[in-house]
Amino acid sequence: MSNLNQKNCVHHNRELTYFCESCEEPICKLCTTLGPHNYTLHRINSLQEAFKMRVEHIKQEILHNILPKRDEIFAQINRIEYRIQEIKYVKNIIERDCRAEMNGIEDRLNQAEQMKQTILQHQISVIQSDLDEMNDLAIQFFNLTKKNDYLEFLFDSQSLLDRIEFLIAKPYNKGIDEIPDDLPRELTDLRLLLGKMEGQQQMLEVLNEIIWRMINERKQEEELSQQILRRHSENEIKEWQKLVEFFTEQLKESEMICYFCNEPLNIKTINKSCKKNKDHSPENFVGYTVEKPTDQQIGTKRHFYGHAVLKAKMPQLQEEQKKLPSAVIIEGIMSKIKVRMQDKSIKLLEIFQEHDNDKNGFVNEIIFNYIMQEHLQLIDEEIENIVMFMDCKSDINYNILFNMLKSSNLIQKMESDLVQKYRPPKSKKRTPSQN
Repeated sequence: MSNLNQKNCVHHNRELTYFCESCEEPICKLCTTLGPHNYTLHRINSLQEAFKMRVEHIKQEILHNILPKRDEIFAQINRIEYRIQEIKYVKNIIERDCRAEMNGIEDRLNQAEQMKQTILQHQISVIQSDLDEMNDLAIQFFNLTKKNDYLEFLFDSQSLLDRIEFLIAKPYNKGIDEIPDDLPRELTDLRLLLGKMEGQQQMLEVLNEIIWRMINERKQEEELSQQILRRHSENEIKEWQKLVEFFTEQLKESEMICYFCNEPLNIKTINKSCKKNKDHSPENFVGYTVEKPTDQQIGTKRHFYGHAVLKAKMPQLQEEQKKLPSAVIIEGIMSKIKVRMQDKSIKLLEIFQEHDNDKNGFVNEIIFNYIMQEHLQLIDEEIENIVMFMDCKSDINYNILFNMLKSSNLIQKMESDLVQKYRPPKSKKRTPSQN
């Protein structure tokens, strides 16, 4: 959170007691249950644990940045001074090009150069102070040993050792983050952008117009994509549900029971004798299965397995999978499209060709839905019927649509082809299993 004095959650006005590791901000308890920070999408930690983790991380970072020795500092200062000269040189080249064009660019360049030099000079001043401290330490040590005063040296030796240990352990930034190559070259960039335009204002207006259109088109495409994905996901779930129901029914139909005793066929009963398979059955006994035993199988005291009399109704899965719209419905939609094209003077073919980037007569389903909704105001169900009737697997051939607009006989033929294609196969008779 940007405000360090903020103690309560901006969403729920509760005390901040947790920390969201994903968003890098403190949160309250309600944020973890009501949102926007929940456990399934965000990593939540307590304030104390987050504090300990960051203290330990920063501590390790500090401990691993150990100061180099004294001779490395001399080399570092020379590298920084050389880098300053490089920055000045590059700055002078860029300044020469910018001065003739725009004073504003030159001001921003000076600010960037000054900031880099300030940062580098600050780095020099920081490590120069360490260097001065080392020099002062060496001079003091030399003076004390030169006097040959044992007592004075012993009194000051601990202080010298403390200063030496401090200088050895003190870290400094070995790298040079500031480079001359990232100084702003705005004049070069502006020349490329403004080469064939009358002025900067016109370019900004064009850019604003392009950005506005791109944002609107992006929103519309995202909405259409979400609708299509949602519809396809729902259809996919329904199809899976139908498959589960179908195979459940198939499994039930595969279950077999004994004609005499109604015992189910399983590993425990398959080799056992049937207590009700006697020589004489009751007069009104009709059995539990559709299949009937022969006279030789009656009275053997063995099970006779068959399918139960009460069969589950077979679902017509393939017919449900493909509920095709009729030719009458499609002709009604085509008539509506013709009327709206005529009333609004819509050049539909040119619109499709404009969106056809490959110029191959195909557009994807998102663009097809967008054109149908935006220009012809068709609803989702009508668009879905058209796509289903055209039987397109991926991209949509819009030339087929225009052929359908011209010929009702084509629509009739397409309906006949689709019915033939998706006609469910004839079921095969199954031979009953007997034991």
